[in-house]
Amino acid sequence: MVSCSDGDSGKSEEQLFESSEVKKDTSLYGFTTDLTDDIAAYKTVVNIIRETGLAQNFVILPGDVDNVKAYVEDNERILEYNPGFMEKLQGDTNWHGISVLARQIGHHLSNHELEDGSASVEEEIEADKYAGFVLFKMGASLDEAIKALESSMVEESLGKGISKNARLASLTRGWNNAKTLMTDTVVIAKVPVKDSINSVASQTSSGVVKEIVKPDYLYRVYLAVDKNMYFIDEEDKVFKDVDGKPVAVGLKKDSDKPGFDWIFMKEGDSYGVDLKGRLWAYTTEGDGDWKIVGQAVKLTNK
Repeated sequence: MVSCSDGDSGKSEEQLFESSEVKKDTSLYGFTTDLTDDIAAYKTVVNIIRETGLAQNFVILPGDVDNVKAYVEDNERILEYNPGFMEKLQGDTNWHGISVLARQIGHHLSNHELEDGSASVEEEIEADKYAGFVLFKMGASLDEAIKALESSMVEESLGKGISKNARLASLTRGWNNAKTLMTDTVVIAKVPVKDSINSVASQTSSGVVKEIVKPDYLYRVYLAVDKNMYFIDEEDKVFKDVDGKPVAVGLKKDSDKPGFDWIFMKEGDSYGVDLKGRLWAYTTEGDGDWKIVGQAVKLTNK
């Protein structure tokens, strides 16, 4: 797997997913069951968890439930899902389904006690906040997030005396928190950018400064453990600036791995890139975990 330690920031593409391919029980991610027959469920759960950057603390199992249910059994956290429900999440955007799943995941990631298999009023409201955060990160408008929760409340008929307004207010807080966080760390270039690697100013013998224009680039890539800035062109080649000149150092490749949209490869290192452009690497420190180690910015001049 890729290590994101300072001394070893990445490895080959084959090594990137080595453990998940060898260990069919996918225990690397905290799962203890073979999910090879239901990769859609695996991808959906992992993608939602990644929106918050929190470490997974539960196992996921197919079962005879209406949609999805979070509970604790023998001190083990379990997320049980209906395969048909998960399958519906793979088509057109289903904010209702994502909201339901996100809330159940939120119970576990918030370490809720879930006594007798049910969430308390306070736990339900906190899970709504988590769902609002996830829904924003996945592209839902506030109106879409609210409608998704409202339809869930009608469908579930919780009957716990939970205030509808309290639940909607909590969901809205989560949605706004994610929006604020995204605003503070915006990574989309709002104007066409001419970076040092795209244009180099050189002075002629007559003293006239002439700009040497280099090919346009589709992405700019940052890595937390690397002071270099990388660029990707239309042919999926990765470049870095060396003494004012672009030097090819890698490739952008399509990914057939769950949870990643494409693979960023440079100088023997390899990173999974999700739909938000975040670069992920697997660290071997401690118990091992996936961490965000960089960001790919799609330039708006393309």
